[in-house]
Amino acid sequence: MGDGFAWHTVSPESQRMDPAKLDALRDTVAARGTRSILVVRNDRIVYEWHAPDRGPSRRHYTASLAKALVAGVSLLVALNDGRIGMDDYAWEYIPAWKDDPQKSKITIRHLATHSSGIENAELSQQERAQALAEGRTLTDHHMSLPGWKGAFWRKEPDPFSIALTQAPVVFPPGTGYAYSNPGMAALAYAVTASLRGAPQSDIHALLKERIMDPIGVPESDWSIGYGRPYEVDGMSLYANWGGGEYTARAVARVGRLMLRKGEWNRRQLVDPAWVDRVLSYAGTPLPDRPSGNPQPASGLCWWTNSDGVWPSLPRDAFAGAGAGNQVLLVVPCRDLIVVRNGELLGDPSEGEGFWGGLTKYLFTPLMDAFDGRRPGDSARAP
Repeated sequence: MGDGFAWHTVSPESQRMDPAKLDALRDTVAARGTRSILVVRNDRIVYEWHAPDRGPSRRHYTASLAKALVAGVSLLVALNDGRIGMDDYAWEYIPAWKDDPQKSKITIRHLATHSSGIENAELSQQERAQALAEGRTLTDHHMSLPGWKGAFWRKEPDPFSIALTQAPVVFPPGTGYAYSNPGMAALAYAVTASLRGAPQSDIHALLKERIMDPIGVPESDWSIGYGRPYEVDGMSLYANWGGGEYTARAVARVGRLMLRKGEWNRRQLVDPAWVDRVLSYAGTPLPDRPSGNPQPASGLCWWTNSDGVWPSLPRDAFAGAGAGNQVLLVVPCRDLIVVRNGELLGDPSEGEGFWGGLTKYLFTPLMDAFDGRRPGDSARAP
């Protein structure tokens, strides 16, 4: 797209990575439902593999990786432009919440870190596991949920109205952690409301004109919002919690932008200080960390290894991730970007949770591929 940047493929050895170990990693994850894996180091592709029915130009669904790619990046631009503040009350953008005794206390930071207290549109973990064990897909599972939860996923009449008016607050905002897709929907509404009077009036236009076009990602390589906006309160709203489709290389370009603190080919697209802030631990309550599932601390719509919850990775590592272990991993001190698409890597029956599977089958083998040594937190390899 004329941005002046192109990926070039080089040997793993040239970037001090062991090709045999990367081959072994590929074999392991391919056997566990992986469709694509892309490893970039020092701006060079050192490893790329796609299943026979895939390829570099084919998009893959993001699931909740959209929370980073769509919610996180759109929030970043709005923060950068001074249109919204991390600790603004959400009711400043969602007027219907102003007089609500609980929702009036929710801030933008709470929405972006799953600490708003807004209930998720899900069954309990045990009920969900049972549904999946019965052979129902995640989509089937969502569509069959009762009450407002099913209406959210079926988009009846639209997911944003359901999230704002029917999803209850189940604990005081800022006092706990509870993953919340409706909370993200509320964030999409708030960010879009902050764009009134801006050159880009919705999240799709904001991402396209401010980020995706400048970093050289053609429209054919990405889509958001389940392919459509919803007209609510005079605004075009796009889902930011899921519903994206990106090629692996498009995802990697977003990762490169974040790794380079908002700079692309000598052009500063967003202030590096804001990139640092969204990728830093936001200070909100941590999730539970049961054995086999090292859930990370939250930045603003991104996951962070700030407290070393992923022990095989340096502490500057950050990620976006979604159901089926769709993941973008960035390790700045290694100048490393990794994209993986496919199905869940871990085996829940073996106690391997979402993050446990990623750690065991992807994160640790990747780090072991560096000259047989695991990198330290601060040393930057040549």
